[in-house]
Amino acid sequence: MKNKKQISLDHLDLPMEAYFTSLTSKKQGYAVTQIRVKGYVDLLFKLESLLNVCILALDNPEIDNHKEIPEPALNIKAVLEIAARLLPNAEAEFLDGIKTK
Repeated sequence: MKNKKQISLDHLDLPMEAYFTSLTSKKQGYAVTQIRVKGYVDLLFKLESLLNVCILALDNPEIDNHKEIPEPALNIKAVLEIAARLLPNAEAEFLDGIKTK
């Protein structure tokens, strides 16, 4: 077994909040705080793209025969969960409210 070198970072002054900004702590685990989009059209395009990729993956008859992705269905499910969370539901309710007036 090779000798592993260890280094100490105790002497460095690294403000963690300046570097670790992608995840925010929640009651159970962490959450991604932001995804950058140019606007609603861009957001909907990205959502449609995520859904289309999942549809293509599910239509693949060889989906379960991938050597490097042991459980493709779980990966597809994770992408669909992300897409569902990105739906602008509050904005849609607002637009529905305007339309009915």
